[in-house]
Amino acid sequence: MDLYQQNYRKLLQLLPDLHDMKGPAKLTALGHNDVNIDVIERHKRRLVLRMSHYLERLHGAAIPDPDMTIEVYLMAETVGVLTYTDCFGSRKVFCPELMAFSPLAKAELNHFLDQWLTKMIADGRLPSKPELAEKAN
Repeated sequence: MDLYQQNYRKLLQLLPDLHDMKGPAKLTALGHNDVNIDVIERHKRRLVLRMSHYLERLHGAAIPDPDMTIEVYLMAETVGVLTYTDCFGSRKVFCPELMAFSPLAKAELNHFLDQWLTKMIADGRLPSKPELAEKAN
């Protein structure tokens, strides 16, 4: 099994309803900031998600760090990173302005996603239930 399939299985472990996902979700764990997940695009065989972990700052609004865009190929059961942003900057696997593809960025970002998903599973993150979130507000 390759890295893209491993990442798919890890994401599916965190989001068991991945194939039916149409709106936002949160992955929560006691003592950790939430990871917000938004559906950017949804097609029959492909899903594009934005995953953001917000860091609290002493002064001002929280900032996303990291903030990743990933594509999920539902039939092939693979996940790959498209973009990555943190407090130091951003990276893209493909730059449409230059029609350039970076194999190095692709490898590094997908390895980071593997580590991030592994940590979220180890932290015991679970999808929050929408009805519980509404009652808390």
